[in-house]
Amino acid sequence: MKKKMTAAVMALVLAFAMCTTAFAGWEQYESGEWTYTYADGSYAANTWIGNYYIGPDNLMLVNNYTPDGYWVGASGACEPWWGRRTDSSSPYSGGTYDGIYHYQFYLDTYGDGVQHWSVTQSIYGSVTGQYELYPMGPFSYEMMNIYTGESVGYVAVSPDRRIVYVSTGGQTDRCVY
Repeated sequence: MKKKMTAAVMALVLAFAMCTTAFAGWEQYESGEWTYTYADGSYAANTWIGNYYIGPDNLMLVNNYTPDGYWVGASGACEPWWGRRTDSSSPYSGGTYDGIYHYQFYLDTYGDGVQHWSVTQSIYGSVTGQYELYPMGPFSYEMMNIYTGESVGYVAVSPDRRIVYVSTGGQTDRCVY
């Protein structure tokens, strides 16, 4: 009887283990954004998965420059024929960049003298967000919600500083100065 009980318990344990095997790979949300989940259940961020770059908001970057200077197109795939950027550029301080939203960038100074970038997002004259920017590369920044500290997206600046690409929610807003 004991052998039969042990075999039944082992069968249940194996069946449960097979049902709870972690999934690793690409997932697409109903809204169209893509993310990558590791086998341990954690989400990829700030990394390459094959030819695709996952930004700080855990979403695949599209129509934007990666922190290491490569352009990823509308499908999210790296487009190496654009070449690799090695320049350094930052947005115009105090200038407004217009896209779907309007972004105004400010170079602020903390009390200890350390400079950092901030940005205000607005639409139809109403402020919809205020963010701090943390450098990820010579022309790319992670956007952090000032109040929650949560990563909300990614900003890359064109070589001539006239365009910023603001990626939030898996979509990129191309904003012109």
